[in-house]
This record gives sequence, C-alpha cells and structure tokens, in this order.
Amino acid sequence: MLSKEENERLTRVGPGTPMGEVLRRYWWPVGCTDELSTKPRRLKLLGEELVLYRGEDGQPALMELRCAHRNVALDYGRVEGDCIRCPYHGWLYDRTGQCVEQPAEPEESTFKNRVRLNAYPTREFGGLVYGYLGPAPAPLLPRYDVVAFEDGVKTIQIQPVYANWLQHVENIVDISHLAWLHGARLHRYGGKKLAYHWERTRWGLNNVMQIAGIDQTHVSCYAFPTVNRFTLPPVDGSRELVQALIYRVPVDDVSSRLYMIRCYRDDTRALKLLGERPTRPGVYEPNPTDWWGIDMIDQDRMAVEQQGEMTDRQREHLSASDEGVVLVRQMLRDALAAVAAGQDPLGVVRDPAEDAVIALGAVADMYDMPGPRLVAAGAR
Repeated sequence: MLSKEENERLTRVGPGTPMGEVLRRYWWPVGCTDELSTKPRRLKLLGEELVLYRGEDGQPALMELRCAHRNVALDYGRVEGDCIRCPYHGWLYDRTGQCVEQPAEPEESTFKNRVRLNAYPTREFGGLVYGYLGPAPAPLLPRYDVVAFEDGVKTIQIQPVYANWLQHVENIVDISHLAWLHGARLHRYGGKKLAYHWERTRWGLNNVMQIAGIDQTHVSCYAFPTVNRFTLPPVDGSRELVQALIYRVPVDDVSSRLYMIRCYRDDTRALKLLGERPTRPGVYEPNPTDWWGIDMIDQDRMAVEQQGEMTDRQREHLSASDEGVVLVRQMLRDALAAVAAGQDPLGVVRDPAEDAVIALGAVADMYDMPGPRLVAAGAR
C-alpha cells in the first residue's frame, strides 16, 4: 500500500505538482486530425484549460483557454489567419499566444506587446493531433506502429473515463484480471490458472501471460507513462489479429480520456474516425450474457471507475500477482527523481537515431482463430 502523501505525489497532475512536471515531458493526443478546423475547441489536459484550433494556413494551434483581458473563453472566439480573436473585446492572439491587437486601446498603445498567453507546440501524426506542455526544447514525438499504420483499416475512438489516470496504468500491467474481468468473452482462459511475469524494456514493460495446460503466450505492452499496446480477436472474417493501442490521457486529477487506435489489413485503404463515445460515470454498456452483465467494451472502465475517482491505496493489499503494479510505481518514482535532477524520464525520445517507428512487440495467440496462421504485432 501507499501512504496518503505518496499517493498524492504519484497521482496529482496539475501545474507545479511533482507528477505533473513528469507528465509534461511527453506528447499527448489532444484531438483528431479530421475533426480539427477553424472552429475553436475547448479541452483540458493535465489540469490546464486549453483551446485548440486549425489556423487558415492549416497548422494546429494550442494555447490557454481564457483571454488575458477579462477571462472569456476563446473557444467562443473566431480564427483569423493563424490568430484567434476574443469575442468580448476583440483582443487578437497569434498562435504563439502573443496579443497582436487590442481594438479599444489607443492606437499608440504598446500594452498589447506585454500580453501573452501560454501557447504550446503541436504535431500531427497518424490521424491524431498532439500537444506538448513541457519545457523547451520539446522531445521527438514517439511514432508507435499502430498509429503509423497506413494500409488497410484504422479506427480512432475517444472515450471519457471518470477516474484518475494512474488507475488506468495499473490496469495495463494487472494481467491477472484478464481471466476474470474478461473471462466470459475470452473462453480459452476464462477463470483458468495463469502464469505471468513482467519484462523491462526500453519503453516500459512487457506483460507476459501463459495459460495453464495451453502452450500459448499472451504479451501485451506498457509504454511509459500511459500507453497500452495489445491485440484483439479478428473482425469481419479476417485471419489477422487486430492491432490496438490506447493512450490514457490525464485530463485532471479525477478524469481521463482514452484514445483507442485499432488497425487491421483489408482490401480498402481508409482511416475511420469513430469520434467520441459518450460515457457517464457508473453507467456501462450492458451485456446480459456476460458473467458480470457488462459488455467487454466497458469492463475495464467499470473496474477503474469503481475504485473511486482517486483510489485510496492505503486500503489495498497487494499480492504476488501485483508485481506489475509494484514495478510501475517504482518506474514513476524513478521518473520523479530524474526530472528533479534535470534529466529526461523513461520513454522521452531526443536522439535522431531513435526517430523511427516503434514496434513494442505485442503478441496474442490465445484467441480462437478462423485460419491456421497468426500475425504478430509489427509483422507487416
């Protein structure tokens, strides 16, 4: 278990918090390429209220939500060129956050030169828009294989979850839950005795699971700090496992957004934007045929939310099967120490030699497949 003080230290994400400073060293999805336009959009990331828009030059811009004049939200403003204008008194900001016009002020006034909103770098890759809230210079954007996937079909879906981000991360490495929470759907190992271990990698951890009496292995991957890479059963008569990746994005201390990317080969070449799947806390997609009466799409969300918005880790009793959880917490402590010492935490990419597509190595062969051959993660 964790003390109340350490739990706070590992979970709080706002500006100036220790973990908030760690998480600001990474790029985060803030929207989808196909949805971003000159209509400004409001969002929250790491406890900060932001506005995101596409300038008329086609480039994304990300900055503080509220005008520096009287705190009016800029998502009600309008885009002019690469700038955004406040609807209240017409103050105009360029994409760097610099105020460039104050229409009601005297023409000779230089006040606008001393007004600037915080603005942040953006990147677009694989159908997603990313933002970086940390100190300059920004690191390279990690290019995970599922996001980079171009052939076949790729889908992107967003889902709000009403719980602290660390509960999601601990769910990634808690592989013993697969046989129970999802056991009614994954018949070959539902309720069976499992063997598991965790392997450290350049990017985080590999979760390795074997099923008693079945000579098969399941490997899912955790990329620090919040990425989950895994496989899903084939769809639409395909003989290939669906390759999947989830970014678990900290919105604030008590809520998160999941960006789930799935891809598989097909005769078509398309990216399908599924957009946001609305959710409500404590309300889950029903499935009366499942053990728990909850559809698999919402089982992890249920387990994460039903620990409370921020779980009380003083009450927990970790066991041998929780080694992955223990490892993650140590990795977080190491990241806190690295940032405090002025160093990059795990997974930050700066070396141009590492600027390549990242295949984390997820493999699953426990599913009932329609054909004789399986395609492992990254095998293209």
